Amino acid sequence: MRVPVLLTVCVSLAATSLLNAAQFSETRDLPPLKLASSELDAILIKIHSFVDMANGSAEQGSSRETVKLAVGGHQIEIPHFSLASSVAFPNEIFGFSYAYYQADEPISSVTVDLGDSSRRVLVSGESADQVKALSNLLANEFHRHSSPIGGTKIRRVAGTFLSMLFLTSLMIGSAYYWKNRHSRSLGIPICSTIGFLLVILVPWHRLLPGFILYQRYSPFFLIRHAPQICLLALLAALVGIPVSHFLSRKEQ
Repeated sequence: MRVPVLLTVCVSLAATSLLNAAQFSETRDLPPLKLASSELDAILIKIHSFVDMANGSAEQGSSRETVKLAVGGHQIEIPHFSLASSVAFPNEIFGFSYAYYQADEPISSVTVDLGDSSRRVLVSGESADQVKALSNLLANEFHRHSSPIGGTKIRRVAGTFLSMLFLTSLMIGSAYYWKNRHSRSLGIPICSTIGFLLVILVPWHRLLPGFILYQRYSPFFLIRHAPQICLLALLAALVGIPVSHFLSRKEQ
């Protein structure tokens, strides 16, 4: 009788230990983001405040924090908590990550990984409610700074499609002008050429990034609204192709 009882006690203790050490995690994928360093600082401070309230007082040195910035193709790692505005970097960077770790706590780890190709927030810990609450808080905070379009994938797909569209239109429009010799027929190859040059020459990785962090926003209207202006120019080139075709047919 003693052996079964002993086994039952051991199994119960093991199960209790596993339950006590259970880890819950929440992962959120984020849309394209555009922030100033002061706006990111406000979010990082909220993370700190939430974690301090959830975990309570912790021993000095029991937690680990790192901040990483992608500057000019290089990764700069800061082995402690640091606000974005306190780091000297060019006016804009395209990668930032923050990691917090403290074992066996209601909030054990927080990872904020922001880049051009992907953006995500990962929160884990022993308290399911606290993990979910912090995950929701961060998702809501970052969504306030989301952009409608951006990122590597959308730029690659849209760029390939528009390049082929403008090149095809350029070849057809040039052949049409060569055959008919109407002055209004020049509108098709001209609009196609302008559109193709916009696609290949405009730095879309800076205008439509998946993530961009500004040291400060530019006070100049044209610089702040450069993405919208370039998109309008591209749209005008697209609209100009059928309009030019209609006018050339009307001339005939």
